[in-house]
Amino acid sequence: MKSRWLILGMVFLFYCGLGRAQSVGPGPLSLNLDDCIKVGLENNLQVKMAESQVDYAEGKVTSTRSYLMPTVKASGLYTHMNTLPQFVVGNPTLYPTSFPVANGSGTPLPPDHVHLFGFPSFEMSNDREGDVYQAKIEMTYPVFTGFRTTEGYKAAKFELDVAKADLESQKQDLVYQIRQSYYQVLLAKEMVKVIDDSYDLMAQHSKQVKDLYREGYVSNLDVLQVEAKLSAITPQQIQVHNGYELAQLQLKNVLNLDPAQPMEVLGELKYEELKVPELNEQLLQARASRPDLKSLELREDQTQAAVKIAQGGFYPTVAVFANYQWNRGQDLPPNDKVWRPGYQAGATASIDLFDGFQTLGEVKAAKSQRQQVIYGEEALSRGIEIQVTAAYLQFVSAQQGVEAESKNVEAAQKNLEASQNRYREGMVNHLDVLDAEVGLTSARANYLRALNNYYVAKAGMDKAMGIMEVE
Repeated sequence: MKSRWLILGMVFLFYCGLGRAQSVGPGPLSLNLDDCIKVGLENNLQVKMAESQVDYAEGKVTSTRSYLMPTVKASGLYTHMNTLPQFVVGNPTLYPTSFPVANGSGTPLPPDHVHLFGFPSFEMSNDREGDVYQAKIEMTYPVFTGFRTTEGYKAAKFELDVAKADLESQKQDLVYQIRQSYYQVLLAKEMVKVIDDSYDLMAQHSKQVKDLYREGYVSNLDVLQVEAKLSAITPQQIQVHNGYELAQLQLKNVLNLDPAQPMEVLGELKYEELKVPELNEQLLQARASRPDLKSLELREDQTQAAVKIAQGGFYPTVAVFANYQWNRGQDLPPNDKVWRPGYQAGATASIDLFDGFQTLGEVKAAKSQRQQVIYGEEALSRGIEIQVTAAYLQFVSAQQGVEAESKNVEAAQKNLEASQNRYREGMVNHLDVLDAEVGLTSARANYLRALNNYYVAKAGMDKAMGIMEVE
C-alpha cells in the first residue's frame, strides 16, 4: 500500500514539474504568410464578434421558424377554495295526506285519521371549502397572420446571410491588414540586411584606404572622409533595426499576440510576376464577390420582407386551437373526488378595424428603410468601381516601379564595380567609390520599397475585388 502511494506521488510531482517547465515560456513562433493569416483569424476579436453575430442570427432563425409550427403546451392547476357549491339537506317538512270531509249539511267533519308525508328540504350553497385540480394539454396553430410569420421567417434568414457576409467582409479586411503588416516586416528585415551590407562594404573600403594611406598613396584627408562616411551609416543601422522591431510589433498587434512573444517571420521579398485579370473582368468580379455589396443586397430583401410584415396589420389573423383537460373538485360531493375529462376545439379570427393609423405608420417607416438601403447599395456600387480602378492602376504603377528599380540596382552594381576597378588602377579617387557605394545602397533600398508596394498593391487589388481567400 505504501509503495503504491509513493508511485502516485512521484507521478504527480513529475507532471507538476513538467507543467512548470512548460510555463517558462514558449519558443519563438516561426510564421509565414499563411501561418499569419491563420493565427490572425483565430485570435482577432473583431472576427470573433462577427462569428458571435452569426450564431445570434442562427438562433433568431430557429426562434422565428417556431411561429410557423403548432405549439403544444401542458399545464396543471391547483386551487384551494372556500366558495365551492354544495347541496345541503335539512329536516323534512310534514304535510297531511288526509283532509276533512263534508257531511250532508256541508259542515266539514274531522277525518278519522291523518297521514303525514315528510317532504325533504334542501338548498344549494357556495360555502364549501375544498381543493380544485386541473390538468390540460393544449394545441394552437396560426393558420393566417397576414403574412407576418412567413415574412418574419424570411427576414430572419436574410439577417443570417447578412451576418455571414459581414463576417466574410471582416475576415477580408483582417487578411488585408495582415498582408500589409507581413510585407512591412519583410521589407524591414531586408532593409536591415541592406544597411548592414552597406556598412560592411564601407568598412572594407575604409580598410583599403587605410592600407593605401600607410603605403603613402593617399592623404590623411581621404582616411577621414571614409571614416566620416562609415560613421554616418551607424544611425541608419539603428533606425532600420528599430524599424524592424516596430514592424514586428505591428504584426503582433494585428495577430493579437503578446508583444513579448518571440516571433520569426519567414519569407523574403523577391519579385514574382503576378498575373491579374483585365480591369473590366475585375469590375465584374467585384460586383459578384464583394461581401459588403452582398450584405446590402440582402438588406434590401430583408427590408422588403419588413414592408410585408408591416402591411400584415391590414389583414385578419386566424388560428385554430384544441385542448383536452381533466378537472376534479368542482362537482358536488361525493363526485368532487372524481376526475372529469373533456375537450374543446375551435377557431379564432380577428382584425383591427381601427388602430390609430399604427399600421400605416409602420408601413411608411419600413418603405423608407428599404429606400435608404437601395440608395446605399447604389452608392457602394459606384464606390466599388472607383476602388477597383484605383487598385488596378496602383498595381500597374507598382509593377512598373519594380521593373524600373530593378534596372537601377543593376546599373548601380555595375557602377560600383567599375569605380572599384578604376580606384585600384588610380584612375579615380575614393570619393567616386564612396558615391557608387551609396548609390548602390540607395538603389537596393528603393527596389525593396518597390517590391513592398507591389505586393501590398496586389493585396489591395484582391480586397477591392472581394476575392481574398480566407479559411
